[in-house]
Amino acid sequence: VCNDIVNAAKNYIGCKYGAGRMGPDRFDCSGFTSYVYQQFGIMLGRSSRDQFLQGRVVKDTRTLQPADLVFWTGSNSRSKDVGHVGIVVSVNEDTGEYTFIHAASTGIQIDESTMDYYAKRYRGARRIIE
Repeated sequence: VCNDIVNAAKNYIGCKYGAGRMGPDRFDCSGFTSYVYQQFGIMLGRSSRDQFLQGRVVKDTRTLQPADLVFWTGSNSRSKDVGHVGIVVSVNEDTGEYTFIHAASTGIQIDESTMDYYAKRYRGARRIIE
C-alpha cells in the first residue's frame, strides 16, 4: 500500500498550488496529503498540525518508509509550529536523507530533505500505515 500511495501522489506532479484547496486540480500541502491518503480509505486531519498528531512518531529519518509523512515549520523558521507536510518518496537508509512529494508554492513536486530551506525547518515524521 505504501508504494501505491507514493505512486498515486506522483500522478499529481505539476498540479498547481491553491491555499485551502484539497484537489483535484489545486492543493495546499495538507489538502494534498489528505486527498492522496483518502483514495486509500485513510482519513487524515485537515491541517498539517492535525496530521502531525496522527500515526506513530518516526524518530530517526534512516528508518523512514515511503508514504510516511514529514513535517516542517512554516515559512517563518523561528516558529516551532508545524506549518508544512509532505509524503516520503524514497530514503537513503545510510544517511537518513530522503525525497518527498508535496504541494510547494510552485505546485506539486518532489524535493530533497537536504535542501537548505527544508533542512532548517524539519520538525518530525509520522508513520500512518504500519
